[in-house]
Amino acid sequence: MSKKKYYWTRAEEAKLLELFKAGVTEPKDLAKKFEDRTSGAIQKKLERMGVVVIQKSKTQTTTTVPLGEGLLTHEEALKVLAGTLEALRKPGQDKLELQRLRILVDAIHTYDSVLEKFERWVEFEAQLLEMAKEIAEIKKELEKAKGIAS
Repeated sequence: MSKKKYYWTRAEEAKLLELFKAGVTEPKDLAKKFEDRTSGAIQKKLERMGVVVIQKSKTQTTTTVPLGEGLLTHEEALKVLAGTLEALRKPGQDKLELQRLRILVDAIHTYDSVLEKFERWVEFEAQLLEMAKEIAEIKKELEKAKGIAS
């Protein structure tokens, strides 16, 4: 193994995601593709890139985080907001309950805004990855064309 590398280049990150999406999901298998990276480094990078590593007994599987699992959808957030507003309309609420409900309204409002931004970011990231893939294909074609022209 060569000298330890601490920083990942964008090209390395793109290659890692491309391999992962192509089905090479085990950090130890990915480490073979990156001779200067350990499987632990690969696993940490995948986690930092938003890929969740789930460990079950002795086997390890890796999946991307699907939108909707663990996150409220806009519809679910709206239902919580509607229920909270309905509770606020009822007379006789004590001060503590009113504060709790108002905090919940603010939290849902903020959550929905952040969720919308997250969804846009996921879409943007997918577009960037697709563009990186297309650029890599164009580079291959150019290299191939240069080889034929020589």
